[in-house]
Amino acid sequence: MKYVGNYVDFIKDEWIDYIMTNPGFGRPKEGKKPDSPAEVEEYRKITEAGYDTNLVYFHMFTKENFPYEIIPPFVNGNYHWWFTKMNPGEFMPMHIDPHTTYQPNSQRYWIAFQDWQPGHIIMYEDKVITNYVKGDVYVYEEARALHGAANIGYVPRIILQVSTYD
Repeated sequence: MKYVGNYVDFIKDEWIDYIMTNPGFGRPKEGKKPDSPAEVEEYRKITEAGYDTNLVYFHMFTKENFPYEIIPPFVNGNYHWWFTKMNPGEFMPMHIDPHTTYQPNSQRYWIAFQDWQPGHIIMYEDKVITNYVKGDVYVYEEARALHGAANIGYVPRIILQVSTYD
């Protein structure tokens, strides 16, 4: 992942308050079932590894369950966004985002909504990103890179993710 810059002024406290006090969609249990070949493949990998897709690994906020409009200042053109909230003990298995296989020229951004805390883990290919601060923006050097995350700390972890495409 490549550091883009810090956009802390973009982040609104009411967004963080809303995410911290609401459950979001529990994923994968409360998410949509795989309906594309890429999604089916990702689910196959995690179930073969022993993960139970009937559990909640993390919580997701999208335009369907988030009452605020999100317009990232660092993107142009088509994009979609989602927040992930990981409570202590939650995780996201290593994966490749399925939408990057069918959205042309996908670009992925990762935005910290709080300062790094011990136990907040983001892994991109073979690298772990630490010591980030609220507002730091990173771009995936390859949108289809293998990545995952976990919270083995003591406070919830909130990240905004943005995908751009043609």
